Amino acid sequence: MEPYPAGPEEPYRPPTKGEPPASVRTAINLIWASVVLSIISSILTFAMLDDIIDQVMESNATIDRDAARIGAIIGVVISIAFGVAIAILFVFLLKKGFNWARIVYTVLTVISILFGLFGLMGEQPAVLMIVSLIGMILSIATLVFLYRPDSNAFFTADQTPR
Repeated sequence: MEPYPAGPEEPYRPPTKGEPPASVRTAINLIWASVVLSIISSILTFAMLDDIIDQVMESNATIDRDAARIGAIIGVVISIAFGVAIAILFVFLLKKGFNWARIVYTVLTVISILFGLFGLMGEQPAVLMIVSLIGMILSIATLVFLYRPDSNAFFTADQTPR
């Protein structure tokens, strides 16, 4: 008869890459700053909603004023909710070191920057234009930090149990 094993097996520990390096932490902080800036931009948009609707009405008189107001409010609420949810998801994934998340975040950020550049060509209050420029600068800085050498090493490292 064989004796029983001395003790139970080691508990399963999922593979981990450890703590993210400073450049990844900085990129994550910049993502949080972008979220705060988006919320500020939404508040400013609500505060300037009548001026924005007046500009839309001047350029396109066929739109009903109430429809334009409702559309703007719904658009801002949906975009901020979606943007915050996506940012939280990417903060979590980037902290874990998923390289595919870094790539997807990069693609979405580049698209966002391009749309932001097109948005600057339209008419909007100066303060919203400044907030938009600051947001684009934060986005570019985030990408720079996500692709620094220590970030590259973190995202491309094999996961080893610790």
